[in-house]
Amino acid sequence: MTTKRPAASSLEDGFEPKPVIETPTERSKTGRPPAPIRVHFESTGRQKNASTALLKCKFCQMEVSGRAISLEGHLKRCQQAPDEVRPTGIKDEKATPKNAGSKSHTAGKHPAKKPCTATTSMESKYRNLIILQTNAVQSLHVMLRDKRSTHVQFKKYADRLMRILAEEALAACTLEFAIVWTPTGAEFSGMRPNNNICAVSIVRAGDALLEQVIMCEPAVSVGKILIQRDESTAEKLPIVYYAKLPPRMTTFDRVLLLDPMLATGGSAKKAIQLLIDSGVAERDIVFANVLACPEGLDAIFEAYPQIHIVTSAIDPELNESKYIVPGLGDYGDRYYNTTM
Repeated sequence: MTTKRPAASSLEDGFEPKPVIETPTERSKTGRPPAPIRVHFESTGRQKNASTALLKCKFCQMEVSGRAISLEGHLKRCQQAPDEVRPTGIKDEKATPKNAGSKSHTAGKHPAKKPCTATTSMESKYRNLIILQTNAVQSLHVMLRDKRSTHVQFKKYADRLMRILAEEALAACTLEFAIVWTPTGAEFSGMRPNNNICAVSIVRAGDALLEQVIMCEPAVSVGKILIQRDESTAEKLPIVYYAKLPPRMTTFDRVLLLDPMLATGGSAKKAIQLLIDSGVAERDIVFANVLACPEGLDAIFEAYPQIHIVTSAIDPELNESKYIVPGLGDYGDRYYNTTM
């Protein structure tokens, strides 16, 4: 560690500031990991999502998200990384409330809720899982989950959220890394959008998400699958009642499967298998949904480990009726105003 000496002007003002200690492994103000950490990863030329690159660890060759916290966390856990390159001394400061010492007047009325760890645990568990974590997404989820939201409000905020989700799902379908020149003569690089895509919706709720995908990329081909549960049986197994897919499904670079809710994963697995039977490679399927839960994600990735999933949120569990909790209710009924 090195110590910075205070400037001479500071001493002349009549006070002596405390020396500033610089720790080599502390993050910079930009949030990027320090250079000693970045040098242990190399570029893969691919993106995890529209704003985050995929890097590869030089020690174990595992692909890691390019975010600072992901790189640091991977180096700590990488069994093949030597001890001298593992991050140490990274501060984990937590903000202290201003009135931490005073007793709140609402104490006892609203017990503190346990933090939801489903999102972080599932993201680290599955490398092909993309979770949208932005302030905009969280704010829109607040309105969608509020039972007091009217049909007009729910549809408005759902459309805004699904537009963001559609863009991220389309970004997950990119294949080609491109370098372009801007009007100012500067170079810019990134993943080029891909329009050789087939978007397949699971009727009916999936049609709402399909509309947003078409608005983002009008050139996509469209397919439809109708799957309903057999309510006459105790297992309530999903049954495919209708499927209309474009011919020559193997000619598409990627196939987007669209369904806002992923609960048990039964309907999604049925649809995925139908796509595979139509000639689509498992690795070429991108499943986009608004809300998922660990049980459904485990079921999908256990059966189809190469599939890609893009979701805007993960809730902790299912209740006895197999509804996602805390959830947002029946997405199709609230969106199409068919609630009783």
